Order: sequence, then C-alpha cells, then structure tokens
Amino acid sequence: MKYYPLFLDITRCKCLVLGAGSVAGRKIATLIKAHALEIIVIDPYVTQSDFSKAFYEEYGFEPNVSYFQRDFLIEDLEGVRLAFACTASSEVNGNFAEICKEKNIFCNVIEEPERGNFIVPAHLDYENLVIALSSSGVSPAFTKALKDDLNNWIAKSYVPFLRLIKMLRPLILRNVEERKRPQIFRAMVEKNFREEVMALIELKKFHDLHRKLAQVLPETIIAKIDDKEIFHDKDK
Repeated sequence: MKYYPLFLDITRCKCLVLGAGSVAGRKIATLIKAHALEIIVIDPYVTQSDFSKAFYEEYGFEPNVSYFQRDFLIEDLEGVRLAFACTASSEVNGNFAEICKEKNIFCNVIEEPERGNFIVPAHLDYENLVIALSSSGVSPAFTKALKDDLNNWIAKSYVPFLRLIKMLRPLILRNVEERKRPQIFRAMVEKNFREEVMALIELKKFHDLHRKLAQVLPETIIAKIDDKEIFHDKDK
C-alpha cells in the first residue's frame, strides 16, 4: 500500500492553495465543502477582480477564503496544516513542496504527486456516504472510470437505503430497549435483508417495504417512516 488512507477533519485547519487556475478552483471548492477553518489562495498572475468574478460567481461569498495577487512568501505558511501546489510551473510547485516538507506541512502537488506527501483521491460524496478511490498513481483514467461505474451503481440503491437508515436510527434509539438495539441494527444491514429493502425502495413499493421492515422493527417505528424523505421528494 503506497498511501495511508485517511478521512481528515479540517474544520480547525488553515489551508494554503498556491495557484488560482481551474485545478486550484476545484481544490478550493472541496476545502469549502469540508468546512476548512481558513483558506489562503496566492497567485501572482490572476488579478483580484478576475479571481473574485470566477470564484464568487461559482461558489458565492465565502468569508474564510482570502486571495492575494503576489508571489508566495515563506511566512505565508505560518499556521498552515494543508498546502496545495497548483501552479502551471513544475519548478514552482516542486520548490513549494520542498519548503512544506521542511516545515512538516502536508503538501499535494498536481500533475506530479510524487513530489508531495499526500494525494487527493477521486471521491464520491452522497451526504453521509463518502467513498474515496485511488490507483496510487498507476492510472488516474482507470480511477475515473471506476468512479463513474460506482456512481451509477451506488446512487440508485445505496444512497436511498442510507437515508432510510439515517431516518430510522434516532427512532430506534428512542423507542427500543438498549439491549435489543444491536440485534436490530445488524439485522437491517444483513445482506439478503438489505438487498430486498433496496429493491423495494428502488421500485417505490412502500407498502411492501413497510411489511419487510416490520420483520425487524416495532410497528410504532414503521408508522413514523416518511417515505418521501428517502428520496428527498417532500415537495413532489
């Protein structure tokens, strides 16, 4: 295993993105979505107005994102935990990564990931279910193809099933004796039971779904299930 897989809480992390092109924009967007504490963006060539126009039209106002049109300074790394080298220059990216390594700052380098010390894997994000994918640099094209295959498979069945579990969990915690809860949680994700439930959800056979769930859940909980919430269809 070339890389250690990790899901990181960055809500207390200051991050720096060197470069303000399209690749950098995607990195920034992901950092925003993960609620990074602070995001510093530096690029000597993109003007403040051009960055603001491209960024805020796409993502809206984000008070934790600061942009500076100038060259990178070593002091910019003060307090930074994660850094991203996203310029069009291999030399600039490499030098930046070396400085980060000297300061024990994790740095991701686009195009040449081996020059940094972490990579950002392809990922699928379905609210509470996040799947990260990597070929360890062997074939990014294969990773993208696999991502597309998984997306077609997971979004149709597993995401609605996970919404159902999310809905049921607090109901079970409130309405079922503590000693009985583990048995119920295990029964709901058992392979045959899970696959049948997912099939019923996909077909929107809610009456049959309720009957199936009644095999493991008390009727008081079944009565509280909001079928539309499974598909986010409350307005339909």
